[in-house]
Amino acid sequence: METGFSWIVFSYKVPSEPSTLRVRIWRNLKELGVVYIQQSVCVAPDTPEVRKKLMQIKKLIESSNGEAHLLEVSKFSVDTEERLIDTFNGKRTLEYQEFLEGCAIFQKEIETETAKGNFTFHEVEENEADLLKLKRWFRKIMKRDFFASPMLAQAKNRLDQCENLLVKFTHRVYQSEGYSEGQIVKESATGEELDDM
Repeated sequence: METGFSWIVFSYKVPSEPSTLRVRIWRNLKELGVVYIQQSVCVAPDTPEVRKKLMQIKKLIESSNGEAHLLEVSKFSVDTEERLIDTFNGKRTLEYQEFLEGCAIFQKEIETETAKGNFTFHEVEENEADLLKLKRWFRKIMKRDFFASPMLAQAKNRLDQCENLLVKFTHRVYQSEGYSEGQIVKESATGEELDDM
C-alpha cells in the first residue's frame, strides 16, 4: 500500500516523579493519535500538525529533565507500513464505534421526547448542546484519522442524521409553541416575550 506519507518515530524518557508529567505526555500523544510500537516509543505520519505538536511535547519533556528524540523515517518496509496502517485504522474504528454509540443515545433521546410530546425550547437547547459535543468529538477523531478509516463515511452519515433529526424536532417545537420558522423570541425586562421577524 502506497501512502505517500513519511513517518516520525518519537521516543522519550521522563523522570518517575512527578507522575502528572507522564500522564500529561500520554494524554497529549493519545490526542494526537500516535501508535506505540514499544513502551515510550511511538509512530505517527509526518504531517505539519503532528510535527508541531511533537516538538511541543519534546520541549516539555526536556524542560522537565527528561529526554526525547524525533526520528524521521522516509519509508518503512511494505509489511511494516501495512501493519502500522492497520493498527491506526483499528484504533480509529474503536473510536468511531464509540462515537456511533453516542449518536444512538442522542437519537434515542430525541425519539423519547418526541414520543412524550415534550416539545419545549429547553429540550432544544439541551439537544443542541449534545449535538455540538458530537460534532467536536467527530472532528477530534477525524483529525487523527490519517488513513481514512472505513468507518469515516458511516460516522459522518450518522452525524448528519442526528443533525437532521434535531432540525425536525426544533421545527416541531416552534409549531407547538406557535412561532413561525425563523422567528426570534426575546424576553423583555418584564419577562414578556417579544417577537422579532
